[in-house]
Amino acid sequence: LTIAELKDTAGIAMRTVRKDGRWETKLVAEANCSFATTFMMSDQKASGSILFVGMLWLLGSLWYVRRNRPELIVQGLSYGGIVYHNDMFMTQSGEQIHLTPMQHSLLKMFITADTHTLSKQDICDRLWPKKPDANDTLYTLIRRIKPIIEAHSTLKIESDRGKSYSLILK
Repeated sequence: LTIAELKDTAGIAMRTVRKDGRWETKLVAEANCSFATTFMMSDQKASGSILFVGMLWLLGSLWYVRRNRPELIVQGLSYGGIVYHNDMFMTQSGEQIHLTPMQHSLLKMFITADTHTLSKQDICDRLWPKKPDANDTLYTLIRRIKPIIEAHSTLKIESDRGKSYSLILK
């Protein structure tokens, strides 16, 4: 061995291994030292310094994100600043949005719809299945939920001339 530090720990060993169904004996030279010893003997100053700076950057970033993140970790459905999680509606900062049961059902229908657009007939059939003509009731519900949605998010409800309602970004 040419490395002086390894000469004290090096040795030659005989290993017997099974290869292709038969036993073979091999002479193996090995240094019995730890990874830390090998690392300290090598010239790793540049890469070690970069690793150290990277770890400091990681810790600083984690500290910054943890200190400056919003109170709510968004795990549910989120659209336009409204989060639907655990059958509740909240803002992204974690403030609960208080809704009546009908408003809650309507907003849930909008948030869970793929296009955030619902036909008037679909809304009436799901919210008032036994009521033959619920257009006036729907109009009142939409009129009352609009200011709540606009106050707590970047969304608004738009009407498509008696056909459908859409929850869109302002």
